[in-house]
Amino acid sequence: MAKTLATLFGAIYLIVGIAGFIPAFGGSMSMTPGMLFGIADVNVLHNIVHVIIGLAGLAGGRTESGGISFCKTFGIILLLIGVVGFITPNLLGILPIGGDDIWIHLTTGAILAIAGFTAAAPSKATA
Repeated sequence: MAKTLATLFGAIYLIVGIAGFIPAFGGSMSMTPGMLFGIADVNVLHNIVHVIIGLAGLAGGRTESGGISFCKTFGIILLLIGVVGFITPNLLGILPIGGDDIWIHLTTGAILAIAGFTAAAPSKATA
């Protein structure tokens, strides 16, 4: 399950990251935030972070242990970002993480963390 979710969320985050660079979708290729798909603020830094998460998910999703590691790591990171978004909606004045981003990060983080921490460790093949 973790392998599948890592691949799925990796693809979603990569697509969102790429779409975030396209002004026609409300994206931004500068540090000035744009409202991506009318849902959440993104800027060029936010888009780069989404692309990195996406690539990490696709890479991690190649194996069960990689999927588990991705889900645990990014589940925790996204949960923390969601909580921080309540405190400071524009992290360090350069990364918009408030508004609807809070709920996206909390939901995504919870799904990934649950998948990662409840997954059974992959069994080692014997010869």
